[in-house]
Amino acid sequence: MSEAPPPEALRGLPSGFTPWCRTLRGDQAWLLEVPGGVQALATWRALRERHARTGLWPVLLGSVPDLIVDQLTWRVQILADDRPGIARLSEVTPAPDLFVRWLGDPAADAYLSDVPRHLAKLQADEVAIRDRLDTRPDDVALRSLQGETVHIVLVPAAGGWEVPALLAWSGAEKEGHGGPEHVAVLHFWRESYGAELIGLGLESLELLVERPPTDARGAFELAMQHYAYCPELMDNLAPAIGALAATLLGRHWYFDWK
Repeated sequence: MSEAPPPEALRGLPSGFTPWCRTLRGDQAWLLEVPGGVQALATWRALRERHARTGLWPVLLGSVPDLIVDQLTWRVQILADDRPGIARLSEVTPAPDLFVRWLGDPAADAYLSDVPRHLAKLQADEVAIRDRLDTRPDDVALRSLQGETVHIVLVPAAGGWEVPALLAWSGAEKEGHGGPEHVAVLHFWRESYGAELIGLGLESLELLVERPPTDARGAFELAMQHYAYCPELMDNLAPAIGALAATLLGRHWYFDWK
């Protein structure tokens, strides 16, 4: 990994950042190893607070071997020399249109059968579910914080919604999702719910959410969007659309395309 002098933006930040990779814009991203759990969350929040000034978005890669950290950037290291950039928001298909396209015919999808019953159950249980999720500490709920030590990176980006595209991230390729799709969906959820990228893995993505849905119907509608974006959620996280919607009343959203 080539050495590069730290930019002015790194001054005043924790010491120890080393060059990681360059993005599709040709900008240098930076890597640091920090203690996991509460301390990792505090580090992420401190770096997130400085984003408006530094232009560097913090992302937790979790407690993974260095080999995995390198695999996250295998493609961008090939493409970065040409600085192709990423799609602008004005150039991508709007997220609501993508959701409709990805869902296809809901009547033909077994996971979306008996929608009224699932919604009625969630409406009956939503107060208890929300109370339980509201009292769950972030440092316990967020998977990318777990481990004795975790990797955190700083990526030059307008926001977390740009990061998967800037890193040419391939984690959702099995569903045909590339940079433009991630830009559209993640920006849409940031604007709608204050959802911000906090964690990234080889095939996983984690968001910390400022304004989750306020009622069962809103959570159910959002669950349809999550399922459209990541159908594997029904195998990896929840057995039914109502169960998925219940998790979205909280501040921690997780996607896994394995």
